[in-house]
Parts: sequence; C-alpha cells; structure tokens
Amino acid sequence: MKGKRSLIINIISLITLFVIGWLDYITGYEFGFFIFYFIPVSISAWLSGRKAGLIMACLSAACWYLSDYYSHHPYSKAYLIYWEMWIRWLTFLTTALTVAKIKELMDREKQLKNELEKVNKDNDELRELLNNSELNRHNVNSGEELLAHREVP
Repeated sequence: MKGKRSLIINIISLITLFVIGWLDYITGYEFGFFIFYFIPVSISAWLSGRKAGLIMACLSAACWYLSDYYSHHPYSKAYLIYWEMWIRWLTFLTTALTVAKIKELMDREKQLKNELEKVNKDNDELRELLNNSELNRHNVNSGEELLAHREVP
C-alpha cells in the first residue's frame, strides 16, 4: 500500500512540475517562476523520501532549463544558462535533502516518543506490582508481629 501511495504522490508531483514548467514557459523569462519549482520537490521529499525528492530536484532543474531555453532568454554569454541551471539544481537538491532529513527526524522523534510512552507505562505497571508486593509483605510482617505479641491462653 505504501508503494502505491508513493507512486500516486510522485505522479501528482510530476504533473505539478509540468504545469509549473509550462506556466513558466508561456509567461516568458521575465516572469520568474523559480520559487514554484520547490513545490513538487518538497512534496516528493516529504511524502516519498529522499530519493524521490532528489529525482524531482533533477527534473525541476531540467524543466526550468527547458522553459528558459525555449522562451529564448537572452544571456550575455552562452554559458550563463548552464550556470543558472546548475545553481537552481543545487538549490533544488539542497531543498530535497533538507526536507527529507527534517521528515526523517520528525518520524524518528515520533517513534522514540511512542517507545518512551510504552516504557513509562511498563514502568508504572511494575511500580504498582512492586508496591502491592511490598504492601502484602508489610501486612504479613504486621500480622506476624501481632501474633508474636498476642498472649496465648
């Protein structure tokens, strides 16, 4: 079931990426869509994990590049489009890694909290058993003392 959920999330992220890329292309290079490419990267990294996030980061950089290239963005030097793509790719990769790590740490914290709650519950049960055992021992000792101090007719 988890694999199917992950597949659906990745397909939705991919569709979102293509819509963003298409909007970026039709609006031209003067209207910056760079920030919107983080949406599918973050969704994939958060809901499907680091690997999916990294793949989406690479696809986002490629999609941005294609949009920029086909919108005929003029650069003063031909290599600048590659520099721009490389910088965006690094930014998308960093985002994917960061989001995936935050999710991983939050999941680990939740797991540790659940384990701690279980240990505390077990501790409380053991403490109650120990208290009952000591109370019974105390009652037995008190009964023996009463019998020892009792006058025998």
